[in-house]
Amino acid sequence: MVKPKEHWRHLALLISILFLFLVTPLAAGVRQGALILNVIAATVLIAGSYALFERKRLFAVALSAISIIATWVLVASRQHWAALLSHSFIILLIAFFSVTILGYVLRSSRVTADKIFAAICVYMLIGYTWTFTYALIDELQPGSFFALSATAADDYVGRVMQFRYFSFITLTTVGYGDILPHSPAARTWLSSRQ
Repeated sequence: MVKPKEHWRHLALLISILFLFLVTPLAAGVRQGALILNVIAATVLIAGSYALFERKRLFAVALSAISIIATWVLVASRQHWAALLSHSFIILLIAFFSVTILGYVLRSSRVTADKIFAAICVYMLIGYTWTFTYALIDELQPGSFFALSATAADDYVGRVMQFRYFSFITLTTVGYGDILPHSPAARTWLSSRQ
């Protein structure tokens, strides 16, 4: 029997992810947009840690704390090494969430509302993982992607929004063609995803 608390575990994560995605375009134009988004992203990480089972929660909390610190360092310093560090930890953390939650979804038991919420979360988290994978590739090799509407190199929020857009249009196989992989590394990672 599903405990009442478990029913809401993945719904809270799903709501926090959707809230982050909806607020990002609004916060992008605000002076402290990166700070606002980092606070909301920290909420997603907390909800993700809550969604995991007790035996994996401690590792998720530790990895979340490291990711939050790395992202705050990036916002404060805007250094290349901080972006590499932040993106790497975020990729590791979100991939960990995705794999762990997918394990819960695929376990052979009856389908519940919580499992449906969890499956939607996995889909959203996979797209979000690729967002930071593309951002990391672009940090390692600037100019790895060509976009019709370019963002400034120091516009962290704008670039992450652009890569999130690219990630989800690729994940949904829409592919409008307004952002294209340009470097061999970007093309290789994109082709391995499909």
